[in-house]
Formats: sequence, C-alpha cells, structure tokens
Amino acid sequence: MVTKHLTDDELQQCATDKPNCEKRIADHIHLCELCRAKVEVYQLMITGIKQQPQPAFDFNLSEAVLKQLPVPQPKAASDRLLTWALIFISIGFLAGAAYYFRSYVTTMFKGVATILIYLIAISAITVVAGLFFEMYKKYRKEMKVLDLY
Repeated sequence: MVTKHLTDDELQQCATDKPNCEKRIADHIHLCELCRAKVEVYQLMITGIKQQPQPAFDFNLSEAVLKQLPVPQPKAASDRLLTWALIFISIGFLAGAAYYFRSYVTTMFKGVATILIYLIAISAITVVAGLFFEMYKKYRKEMKVLDLY
C-alpha cells in the first residue's frame, strides 16, 4: 500500500488546532507513526516558543531611533527676487510691444466702442492674473514639499 504523507502545512495545522483539523488528516496521523512524531515535534516547538519570555529592551527604542534621524531645518525659500524679476521682464515686454505697435493700436480699435475695449482688457488681465497666481501657488506648494526632504 502506497501512503502519501502529510505536508508540513497540514502537520502544523494539526499541531496548532487539532479539534478543527480535517478528518482525513486526523485519520492519517492516527495510522502513520512518522507523521504523528512530526506533529509531536511541532507541538513541542510551539510550547517552547510560548514559554520564552517576551523580548524587551532596557532602553527606549523609539527615542534612540529619533536621535539618529536628522532634524528637518525649516527653510524659507527666497524666491521674491525671481518673482519681481519675472514681473519686470513681463512689463518690459508688454511696454516694448506697445511702443513698437503703437501706430497699429489706434487703427485696430477704430470703430469699436470704448467700453468694449475696457471690458476686453479687464477680462484678459483678470484671466492672466488668475492663471499666474494659481501657477505660483502650485510652485510654492511643490517647493514646500521639496524643503521637507
């Protein structure tokens, strides 16, 4: 008769939880001396592990680890110079374009009501300013994330 022995997982299951073990596993252990011996070894090992005292440090582990970590230094990003430089460059480009195309501006808006020109200009400035501030807020947020590391 060819008998297939139980796997280690099945033996460990029987050693840890014998009442809830499958019937075929229990029957095999009852008949097979080798598997029964392995289950007894597992039970001895589990009992020995449970009897060992819980490991404990004689010092505060979290405090020792925290001492080794670098302290993050809050850094204030000095990007005000960059911001003002970009503003002055943008104003310079706009002023240059207005000076270069000054003769065409009057003919371009001839026949258009003055209030419509003001509304278009105010709308365009508002949209550009909103996009600029949103982009700047995103930039500052990303810089704060990078400063933490």
